[in-house]
Amino acid sequence: MKANQTGYSLQLSSGDEWFLCGDNGLTPWLDKLASIMELRQKAQNGHPKIIFTKLNHGVKGEKYPPLPYFSNDEWICHDERIVRIWKNPSVPDVICEVRNDICHEIDILNMGISLKPIYQKAQEQGGLPLHAALAELHGNGILIAASGGTGKSTCSRRLPDHWKALCDDETLIVLDSQKDYQAHPFPSWSNYLWKRSETTWNVQNSVPLSAIFFLEQAETDEVVPVTEGQSAILINESANQVCRKFSRNLKGDDKRMLTNQIFNNACDMAKKIPAFILRAGLHGKFWEEMEEVISHLPEPVSTGK
Repeated sequence: MKANQTGYSLQLSSGDEWFLCGDNGLTPWLDKLASIMELRQKAQNGHPKIIFTKLNHGVKGEKYPPLPYFSNDEWICHDERIVRIWKNPSVPDVICEVRNDICHEIDILNMGISLKPIYQKAQEQGGLPLHAALAELHGNGILIAASGGTGKSTCSRRLPDHWKALCDDETLIVLDSQKDYQAHPFPSWSNYLWKRSETTWNVQNSVPLSAIFFLEQAETDEVVPVTEGQSAILINESANQVCRKFSRNLKGDDKRMLTNQIFNNACDMAKKIPAFILRAGLHGKFWEEMEEVISHLPEPVSTGK
């Protein structure tokens, strides 16, 4: 099974670049994924590849990936049921088997789960995916983090014009070459899953992360600082809300390793990024409370791509 000579490039402000490609049977699916993330088609460029292929319904626990790629026994299969991800410690590329042409819902779920190698690489370098809306204000990347149904998407829509809402559900935080945190907007897959909109997200765009606001529903608007310890716990919870979809089938040492990695990264982030509780009502101007706090933050560091 041969990968196409062309595919899509995904660059992050960490310096990592991925080349997304696949076999011909998955071309429409991959084109849709690239469109949602506003990726451009390119020729193969020597960067690590994520090679997409149709799920092989073979024997569970089989030893090799579906491509005659490298004939050794070091391939490890991470089975996410509708997606199987093959990795090899001696190979920079990843092979991702996806179920395709079953139904619209499965296609969209596949897209979100297939980003696991990208998130995993960011985590290995100190970053985290967070269940948070991302907005930009005067060069500052601002997160509004909350569990589903709490109102972060509503808050994102209510921000006035001098704010720039970048995403309302998932944000990938990476460390750049200066060890500063940069925030990339990632898709709200539920919009496509439930056919609410066909918004696209420029995932390669990033802004320097300046503050995190953890949203709570309230009668009146208020911003309350949190301690570093509280922030670490809240960041850890937010990251786990995203990573849960990648870790359902992990057990033993693999699960402990992921849990420890997320917690350690959350602790490191809490040391550098100011965090607050944002209590927001339905009719107030909660952003004014945020702006007052943001006005006293240090100037943002180097901008991302």
